[in-house]
Amino acid sequence: MKKSCLAEPLKIGRIMAKNRIWLSPMETNTCSVDGELTDVQLAHYEARAKGGAGMLIQEFTAVDGGHTVRPLQLRIDDDKFKVRLSRLVDAVHAYGTPIICQLHHAGMFSSQDPVSPSGVACYELGKGHYIQPRVMTIEEIEAARQSFIEAAVRAKEIGYDGVELHGATAYLLAQFFSGYNNKRTDKYGGSLEGRMMLAIEIVQGIRKACGPDFPIGYTMCYNDWLPGGANFEDTMVFALRLEREGIDFIDFQTEGTYETFTLEQCAAGARRQPKGIFQTVKEFKKVLHVPVSCRASGEYDPKVWERAVAEGQVDAVRAAKAHLADPELASKILKGREEDVRPCIRCLNCLDSAVVKHMALNCSLNSGCAHGEEEIRKADTQKKVLVIGGGPAGLEAARVSALRGHQVTLWEKEDHLGGNLYIASLPIGKEEFQKFTRWAERQCKKLGVAICLNKEATAQAVKEFAPEAVIYAAGADPIKLSVQGADQAHVIFARDALLGTKAIGKKVAVIGGGEVGIETADALLYKNIAEEVTIVEMQNDIGRDMPGMDKASLMGNQFPKYFPQRLHILVDTKLDEIREKTIVVEDKNWRKTEVEADTVVLAIGYHANRELYEELEDMTEEIYMIGDAIHPRKIVNAVHEGNKIARQI
Repeated sequence: MKKSCLAEPLKIGRIMAKNRIWLSPMETNTCSVDGELTDVQLAHYEARAKGGAGMLIQEFTAVDGGHTVRPLQLRIDDDKFKVRLSRLVDAVHAYGTPIICQLHHAGMFSSQDPVSPSGVACYELGKGHYIQPRVMTIEEIEAARQSFIEAAVRAKEIGYDGVELHGATAYLLAQFFSGYNNKRTDKYGGSLEGRMMLAIEIVQGIRKACGPDFPIGYTMCYNDWLPGGANFEDTMVFALRLEREGIDFIDFQTEGTYETFTLEQCAAGARRQPKGIFQTVKEFKKVLHVPVSCRASGEYDPKVWERAVAEGQVDAVRAAKAHLADPELASKILKGREEDVRPCIRCLNCLDSAVVKHMALNCSLNSGCAHGEEEIRKADTQKKVLVIGGGPAGLEAARVSALRGHQVTLWEKEDHLGGNLYIASLPIGKEEFQKFTRWAERQCKKLGVAICLNKEATAQAVKEFAPEAVIYAAGADPIKLSVQGADQAHVIFARDALLGTKAIGKKVAVIGGGEVGIETADALLYKNIAEEVTIVEMQNDIGRDMPGMDKASLMGNQFPKYFPQRLHILVDTKLDEIREKTIVVEDKNWRKTEVEADTVVLAIGYHANRELYEELEDMTEEIYMIGDAIHPRKIVNAVHEGNKIARQI
């Protein structure tokens, strides 16, 4: 069998990356309040070193504690941080894996003191508001330069294999390089040379302080999509200049910044955006002599990665989200076990949890991610376990129960697995959600789980089966409305509209402006199933339950194409009556209006299926309820609960 080019080592200065699949840096928000490394963070990186990643790039680490991007951010601006960071380096090195410390200054995104080259206001991703930074003085710029150099020296003393300067996504170094953010007329602005000056001086300073053989890398975006900002041509000049200054590797981090990541043309890894940036990065690879890496940018097919490396488009592929979903990503790919890789479904929960909400990093499909990565251990006593429901909660519970050595049977009343996750995969750009169902089914079958489709659970059937433990994951069903006219044939549920099982008229009213209602309206308009859609929402805003980046992308890119002829949004409005060709709505001032609608789509939420559970409680000693059967929520809740409960049996 021919060895994959992804398995080949890669020399970076004086060090050797084990292979071409690297962990890309992504904030975990799990450090201490003082910026100290925690045991949870250590476990996060150790799991991915153990999982075979060729090199780890540590999440952005602050060189200045007064300019961190989050209240919780890993720091390296004082010697006191060396003790715990050295534990991390030692843990990773135990697997023969190099680790690079990414050095970072938040600049205008600093949570305490926003600063920038010229004080240009910036938009904060997912927050819906602008930040007004103050202009940095020459003395402050020089102090920032020195903080990078001192941090690199500290990193070398700790034992890191190198450092990487964070020059992307509109943080300080990117701000200085961008003509949009940098309007200075002194040595640190004006010309392209001036805009590159701060980064060049930092590289020169690190090289002088750390010696000729200490690896230095730089990560950048080749186009920030800001007017007058960084573009491909300028970035090419910058990359070549960095190479002349002795940089050891260059990484390209998608397109855009935290102000423009949601643009449709960006390859930033979000839904509805192009996947992968290999075709662009190859233009840099043609002229650079140092190794070039780039982010997967939503392209998680190992065959595409292999082709990109084999054809010389890039030297190494860096993946963050895919490594969150499966710490053993690299090992499984390199061993030919691609079908066993737990897939990233691009749900963006990781970005929403860590970047937008400033909470601990969270992966919908991997409950161990940033939660300690605890190993699944065999149960002391093997039991006969029945899982009721084949949605994401039931599938994960069945998988983990089988891993623990239990004899597991799963009953699903439908003729397919996935539950409401199947419906959730139908809106535009969410097709990849089904990857989890297919993966979980494969894993369950390999582990010997008996999967019974078209098998509806009843109290009598459960009694006859006689399980020793029951995991109840029956999910949830759409809520019906109790308004006049709701029982008419042209009133359907959102899932019927998405499945195409019911006739859809030309003028549609979608009742409910949450994620389900919004994505259903989008699908009907995008596919030209409906000519006109009106969304009716009782609250004063729509999409409150959507990830911030998803909402920004949809409202900023797609919905403007429908306004005002095809899409109408009524907030602070409730449905009063459904008629044959219209609906009657009432606004917050009790004014009633009639709206044309020959189809009414209900998207007002779900109610839990608990009836059978209440019957089973009295007849089963060990029974657990998980997922939407408790309360309808997200896939992350379903999978995490399935994993947690299965570990207890």
